[in-house]
Amino acid sequence: MIYISSHNIISSLGFSSEENLSKIRKGISGIQLSENKKISPEPVFVSLVSYDEPEKRFSKISENSKKYTKYEKFLILSINDALKNSKVDIQSDETVFIFSTTKGNIDLLEKDNKNSFDTERLKLWKSSEIVADFFGKKNNIRTISNACISGTMAVITAQRLIEAGKYKNAVVAGADILSEFTLSGFQAFKAVSEGACKPFDIKRTGMTPGEGAATIILTSEKSLSDNSGIIIAGGANSNDANHISGPSRTGEELAFSIKKAMSESNLSSDDIDFISGHGTATPYNDETESKALELAGLQSVPLSGTKGYIGHTFGATGIIETVIAAEAIKNSEVYKTAGFEEIGVSGKINVQKKYKSISVNTALKTASGFGGCNAVLVLKKENFSQNTVSFDKKHFEIIKKVKISNNQVTVNDTIDYKYTDSDKNQFSAFAKAVYKNYKIKYPKFYKMDNLSKLGFLGAEILLNNTNILSNYKSEEISVILSNESSSLDTDAKYQKTIDDRKNYFPGPSVFVYTLANIMIGEICIKNKIKGENTVFISEYFDKDFIFDYADILLNKRKSKLCITGRVDYNYPKGNYIAELYLLESSK
Repeated sequence: MIYISSHNIISSLGFSSEENLSKIRKGISGIQLSENKKISPEPVFVSLVSYDEPEKRFSKISENSKKYTKYEKFLILSINDALKNSKVDIQSDETVFIFSTTKGNIDLLEKDNKNSFDTERLKLWKSSEIVADFFGKKNNIRTISNACISGTMAVITAQRLIEAGKYKNAVVAGADILSEFTLSGFQAFKAVSEGACKPFDIKRTGMTPGEGAATIILTSEKSLSDNSGIIIAGGANSNDANHISGPSRTGEELAFSIKKAMSESNLSSDDIDFISGHGTATPYNDETESKALELAGLQSVPLSGTKGYIGHTFGATGIIETVIAAEAIKNSEVYKTAGFEEIGVSGKINVQKKYKSISVNTALKTASGFGGCNAVLVLKKENFSQNTVSFDKKHFEIIKKVKISNNQVTVNDTIDYKYTDSDKNQFSAFAKAVYKNYKIKYPKFYKMDNLSKLGFLGAEILLNNTNILSNYKSEEISVILSNESSSLDTDAKYQKTIDDRKNYFPGPSVFVYTLANIMIGEICIKNKIKGENTVFISEYFDKDFIFDYADILLNKRKSKLCITGRVDYNYPKGNYIAELYLLESSK
């Protein structure tokens, strides 16, 4: 059993879970019109955490405020609050820290901030280490950056690692701050709402970007739990294999994750009492989510969306909405979906228009994001339809290995291609040469950023001459990758498009590649892979961890084939490496 020990939410509504839930129950929204030109040239509705209050609170727990960035302070404040009500020993080797974020310290790319901290601070693994170090944690630190499902995947990952016996406890913390970088990108996509967002409503016009942080502490020891009896029962992950910025039009892939998560939790659609929806209020996301919920047989289940209260907080969202799902069970309540008045989606769903007290034994949390990724989590009372999960070790075989670095390609440790052109120091020239050498036919390749090209080439060579994809259903194939610099190479290029207000030209074609998991999206689209997909961010390639995680997927029969390894295009040096493995279940 994976119990909840403690949790915290920081958003525009407050600095604790209690503050946030109290205002949500009362229908109070933290979304306001901002005229702050540092984040947008034009007035825009957003959900912001006031700057003065976090600084005041942080000064009470540290005398070194200038040592930490705004993003890091959000995480520290959230974790610190959660720890007040938890007996979990976070410094123990039996406790893992799992961080989730989409952009971390991305504001340090801004020209006014470039010299405030070392460039290394832009790297997500580095900020995770700094935050963990604040609490005396030196090891067992993981970071997930997987677009808008990052927080949900962090909770699912914690559940899996604890169930597999790798750890007994997990501190799962996620955060993102709202900067001009993120806001301008979604404005370029015409995806930002004209007012406060209206999830699932017929008059919805887009999302409301927000900022915040959240922490949930999990444990396998009931004595360390919060005594609510609520457990993390199951989780699943899928890819649409449709488009890097647009969700599936059918909802089938999200529905697959929903059914998989319910099955793992030993539940059917009739057993689900509450849905904590993703509900971004963009036209396509809400439409797809509604179709998926109907396909999964959940059309009558009460659904609440919270982004009308606190906006879309990206890396924190999944954790915040998991906490809300837990609180719905604990307090037997469902919440009004702020902004919703009239149904505006074709899928049959039961969106809540007011707060209600009802019996809630189970809850389901959905999430979707750029790159076609989906994630679903199920929570329930521990005495409600229990299920036991058992694990063995190493049920896979390495079918093939591909490595791309230093202008050459090796297959199973033998040089398969070497680039000798005079322009050899340019990755773009090398990538084109590899593409042509292996006779790959995929015109979209030329539109990709460097990271996606590298991952795409590695996967194509890995799958070349295997015919192995035909042996499995698309949902049985997973892509689990590790990365050091995330998408910073492309992030820096996008930042240049917004640095000069006189030549302000934020472009969606560049912005869409400012997420590391987009490389997985490209691989999945090309090969119609719809199974599990996650990007872990770490300084070094921890092959043991990646193989262990892949083994968990293969062990639990979530996957039968896994593309895994390391793909990184370093920022700012520009050196690159792809080391990929094709793992096949031997069960």
